[in-house]
Amino acid sequence: MAKGTRTDSSVKVVLRSDCGAGEGGSGANSSSSTSTSNRRTEGSFQQKTIFTSLLILSVVCCFIECNDVISSKGETPTQSAKNTVMAVFSPMTKSPGPCRYLVGTRKQNHQCRRDIGLPEAIKEARRLAVTHCEEQFRYDRWNCSIETRGKRNIFKKVYRETAFVHALTAAAITHAVARACAEGKMTKCQCASERKPEATRLAWRWGGCSDNLKHGKRVARNFLELQPKSGDPVAEMLRHDSEVGISAITSAMTDRCKCHGVSGSCSMKTCWRRLGDFNTTAALLRTKYHLAIRKIPVNNKTSRRSAPRDFRPRDAVYDQLYYFETSPTFCSVTRGRRCLHPDNCATLCCGRGYTTKVIKTLEKCRCRFTNGRCCQVVCDYCENYEDRYYCK
Repeated sequence: MAKGTRTDSSVKVVLRSDCGAGEGGSGANSSSSTSTSNRRTEGSFQQKTIFTSLLILSVVCCFIECNDVISSKGETPTQSAKNTVMAVFSPMTKSPGPCRYLVGTRKQNHQCRRDIGLPEAIKEARRLAVTHCEEQFRYDRWNCSIETRGKRNIFKKVYRETAFVHALTAAAITHAVARACAEGKMTKCQCASERKPEATRLAWRWGGCSDNLKHGKRVARNFLELQPKSGDPVAEMLRHDSEVGISAITSAMTDRCKCHGVSGSCSMKTCWRRLGDFNTTAALLRTKYHLAIRKIPVNNKTSRRSAPRDFRPRDAVYDQLYYFETSPTFCSVTRGRRCLHPDNCATLCCGRGYTTKVIKTLEKCRCRFTNGRCCQVVCDYCENYEDRYYCK
């Protein structure tokens, strides 16, 4: 029995020591597992944060892309060019899209995101087109307004005016982008690398910074989505008219030179290519507007052979504007307009008559040197009366 008792006590001691060891081990394991659990929690939190950030970023990108798709859904190249030209000649409102100054299609928004400086170039093109168009047609019935009567506008049909604004818009975009490249305002282009003309020989040194007309043409065609082969007679005609505007810009390129030499002599000249004033291009397109030729619209069911050859895609000569429909009178938009003289009022006011207002202005007159001595001039102010005419 004693032996059994010792055996039991020894067993109990062993059990206690095992139990004590188990308690101590569980404490170590508990702290270890707690730190491991904390590390896992922190890692899981970081993973969730990264995942949430990526999810938000993907949602934003998806929203932008979906917005582009919705804005350009169902738009053909013809509608895209028409909407762009309409936006150019409409009152300027800042758009939340990447093009900023007009609501672009998916392709246009992608261009504005990718090409830094393009939105500002489009804004400048808009200013050029509207300002110079209004200057050219200041005393005509149509003064570059897109409205014809009521809710109708010049884009419902292809009028002579429709052809002109497409040509002018394409020319303005080409001009603005080509000039922005030379001025370093765009990231995708730079000064044009012109070849040295043979005529310069030893007298000229080709250098400076030429306007990048080549890149301007490329951007204008891509931005207006001018398709060379669309199969639609209206699209082909408007594409042709746009190319007429781009061609008009090409003819406005001139050589600019700067003399170098001792004491102001011109022993050496540095020359570069520069676009002329845009008003010259606008005046040229106005001449083409008056010489525009009307063509008979081609029905979709009509054979392609009956389409006028003048604006087929294979035609590479762009010196003539074409249109389909006879222009409206624009008499409803001439009320209150200023006339140049009574003969001009007879046409501009559509027979409604005009009113004459006498405007008094003060101008400098009888300017002279004081006491007969040089460099000190005094002038009197004289009243000048001018007749101005306004349509009823």
